[in-house]
Amino acid sequence: MNEFLKATAKSLTSSGFRHSLKIQHERIMGAIAKRQNIGQNSYLDPSVQVLGWKNVKIGQNSVVSEDTWINVNHRKPETFSLIIGNHCFIGRRNFFTSGNHIKIGDYCLTGIDCKFLGSGHVYHSPFVPYITSGTTEDGAIEIGANCWLGADVTILKGVKIGYGSIIGAATVVKQDVPPLSIVVGNPGRIIKRFDMQLQAWINVTDYPVNGDQFLLAESEYLEVLNKTTFNMRHLRIASSQRFGDL
Repeated sequence: MNEFLKATAKSLTSSGFRHSLKIQHERIMGAIAKRQNIGQNSYLDPSVQVLGWKNVKIGQNSVVSEDTWINVNHRKPETFSLIIGNHCFIGRRNFFTSGNHIKIGDYCLTGIDCKFLGSGHVYHSPFVPYITSGTTEDGAIEIGANCWLGADVTILKGVKIGYGSIIGAATVVKQDVPPLSIVVGNPGRIIKRFDMQLQAWINVTDYPVNGDQFLLAESEYLEVLNKTTFNMRHLRIASSQRFGDL
């Protein structure tokens, strides 16, 4: 019996050692990827936690605020599962959990406590602990350029939000949103569209049937935005208490 216990202890010790080495290796590789996958002049608060740096890419001149958590559930080699574009400001305590992928377009702005739920736990059987059942990977979330998400917005998997859209505070977005829309509520509903001919926001009920034919392609829209000049460093003070008060 003593020999059995000794053998078991040895096996557990060896297994624990291998697990520890694996964790250390992943941390080293993650640190290397972190340096490679963050664009020039971008800032991530030290409190930001990223699980899966090899699958995360952040563009230039972007800010990720304090206490944000980025979780890549399925870490496939040489694949970016979460992309944050250029000139983005990600508010405090945002949460990203990726299934297939999450893409945040250039110039996006998110308020505090926004959630991007691209993956959930598998629940095929209630007799398997959900904490061990694995996570889904079929869901994708895509946010177009220059979208503004107010405080406490939730985006569910499978949703695409068109460029230039505004999502009101506490909105839950379950369906696709066309470009240049204003969405509020739970579930989210479109209340306004931007009329390209009138160059004004109008009630969605007044939006012309052929209105979408006058929309710019997103690449053309980005060309307009890229003519804007600003310095994201001036906005960093809003990202963390580390920068103090004004």
